[in-house]
Amino acid sequence: MTGDDPYRGIRRSEISVLFKLYPVFRRYLRDREKSKKEEEKTWDYRRERNGEKAVRTFIELGPTFIKLGQVLSARPDLLPTEYIKAFEKLQDQVEPAPFDKVLPILKEDVKDFETVFEDFQKEAIFGASLGQVHIATYRGRKVAVKVNRPNVENRLKRDLMVIDRLLSLAKGRIENFLFISVSNVINDFKYRIFDELDYTKEIRNADRIRKNIGNRENVIIPEAYREVSGKKVLVLDYVDGIKITDTEKLQEAGLDLKDLAFRVDLLFMRMLLRDDIFHADPHPGNISVTPQGAIILYDFGMIGNLDEKTRFSLLSLYDGLVNTDPDQIMDALVDLKALSPAANRAIMRRTMEMAIAGMQGKNPEESEIRELLEIANDVIFEFPFRLPRALVLYMRMSSLLEGVCLKLDPEFKFVKVLRQLLYQEGLLDELYRKQIDNFIRKSIVSIERGLDVLPMLKRRLEDPEPMPKKAEIKTPASLFLGFVLIASIMEMKSLSWIFYLIVVLDLIGFGIVLLRRK
Repeated sequence: MTGDDPYRGIRRSEISVLFKLYPVFRRYLRDREKSKKEEEKTWDYRRERNGEKAVRTFIELGPTFIKLGQVLSARPDLLPTEYIKAFEKLQDQVEPAPFDKVLPILKEDVKDFETVFEDFQKEAIFGASLGQVHIATYRGRKVAVKVNRPNVENRLKRDLMVIDRLLSLAKGRIENFLFISVSNVINDFKYRIFDELDYTKEIRNADRIRKNIGNRENVIIPEAYREVSGKKVLVLDYVDGIKITDTEKLQEAGLDLKDLAFRVDLLFMRMLLRDDIFHADPHPGNISVTPQGAIILYDFGMIGNLDEKTRFSLLSLYDGLVNTDPDQIMDALVDLKALSPAANRAIMRRTMEMAIAGMQGKNPEESEIRELLEIANDVIFEFPFRLPRALVLYMRMSSLLEGVCLKLDPEFKFVKVLRQLLYQEGLLDELYRKQIDNFIRKSIVSIERGLDVLPMLKRRLEDPEPMPKKAEIKTPASLFLGFVLIASIMEMKSLSWIFYLIVVLDLIGFGIVLLRRK
C-alpha cells in the first residue's frame, strides 16, 4: 500500500480514538448500571466527575465528537443525570482555521471572490466545530461570511466510519437495548449532521422562521445574500448585538433583564407550540440583543418540527408534569412513542411517584423545567425505548433555553411562564378540547358497535327456533354497553355527555322492550 492509502489514516484514527474512548466507556457502563439499580435517586459526585472527564475527551477528539456530545446531552434514556449535566456544558467554539485554508472554499462558492467583496477580514471573529465567521463589505454593506471549516466533510465521514467500527466491536459486549439505542443515536446523527454543513438549507430554515414570526415578536433574523452564497458559504447582513448572557453590558444598555428573559422564553416556546418549525439550538452564541432591546437570532442549521399529534402529546406531557399526574405523564410518553404500551405501568408509576416525592412538596409552578423533566427522565432511564428525535430536540431546546433565562434572571421560573403562556395563547383549552374530542370519538365508535349488535339481537328474538340453553342471553349486549358507557361518560367535564347518556338510555330501553317481546 502507498503512503496515500486513506484506510491507513482511518486505522490510525481508530486506534487513537479507541485508546481515548475506552476508559470513558468503561466508566460510563459502570456508572449507568449503578444508577439504574439505585432505588432512591441521589446525586453522585463521582459520576459527575466521570461525566466531566468524558466531556474533556470529546473536546480533545474534535468537531465530530463535540457535536455528538451535544446530541447526547439530550438523551436521558442513555446517560445518568450527572453525565447530562456535564455534557450540557459542551460548547461549539473551536479555534478558527487559518485564512489560507478556507480561501479555496470561499473561491469555490463565490465566483470572482477577489472583486465581489470590497473588503474581507482574514481573521475570523468566531470559530465553531463545523464552520467559522469572517467580516466583509459587500455592496457597501457590512456582512458576516460563514464558511465551512477546511476538509470538514471528509473529517466527519472519517470519524463516523471510526465510530461505526467501534460500535461494531461493542456489539455482543453490551446489553442489546443499549447497543440498539446508541446505534439509533449514531444513525440519526449521521442523517442530521451533514444538513448543518449545507448553508442553502439553513437559508430556507431562516426564511420559514422569519415568515412564521412576522410582526409577532421584536426579533431580527439577518437576511442572506443568495447571489453570493452557496452550499459551503453563507453571506448575511451583519447585525451586531450584545451577547444574551453578557448581563453587565445588557444592564449598561438600560435593558430590563427579567423582561428580556420572559421575551426570549416566549419567543422559543411560541415557535415550538405554535409554528411548523422551531430553532432547536438556543445556546448563548446564537442569541444577541440590540441596545434597543430587539432579539437577534443566528444559526438555523439545527431546527425541529412537531406535527399536530406530537404537539398535542407534548402539551399533555407538560400538563401532566405541572400537575404531577403519573398516569397522564405515562399516557403522554406512550403517545410520543417514548414508552412502550406493553411496559409495566405499575413499576413505572412507582418510579415516577418516587421522583415526584423528591420535589419535597414544591408547588409545580415554583419548580424548574429540569426538575419536572427529571420526573420523566427517571422513568425514561429505567425503561428501554427509542426516544423520538422531535422529543430529543425539544428537551435539548428547553434545557438550553432555561439556562439562558436563568442567567438573565436567577429567579426565573420556566414552568410558571410556560403556564402563563399556555393560558394566554389558549393552548390548554385547545388541549382539553382535543382530549374531549378524542373521548367523544371513541364513545361514538363504541355506540356504533352497540348499534351493530341490535339487528342481530332482533333477528334472534324473532327466530321461531328456541335458543339453546347454553347460549341464552341473560343481559342484552346493549344493556351491558350502556352501563360501561355511562360509567365512562360521567367522568367527562363537559355537557356533551348528556347527549350520549340519552342515546345510551335509548339503547337500554330498546333492549328491554325486545326482551319483553321475547
